[in-house]
Amino acid sequence: MRLIVTLILIYFLFRLLTAYVFPWIARWYLRQYREKFFRDNPGAARASEKRKSDPGYQHRRKTTGRPDTDKLGEYIDYEEITDDETDKQNNN
Repeated sequence: MRLIVTLILIYFLFRLLTAYVFPWIARWYLRQYREKFFRDNPGAARASEKRKSDPGYQHRRKTTGRPDTDKLGEYIDYEEITDDETDKQNNN
């Protein structure tokens, strides 16, 4: 019984860590990395701000990878004819 309770507590602790603690650590690490990048490359920060303030700048959306099927045309379903059906039609 004690083993089962211990395993359940470990499971819930792991769920808590993966849901809250690990994402928080990842965000903190990425924030630190981004700040270091912009500190080491000050021109990158200015270019990013300039692009965002440019009135002609248009943010491009990511494509979903699906082709546009609206303009493909009409779907035609062909029926496969086997040799048996061909012989029956020829005999009639």
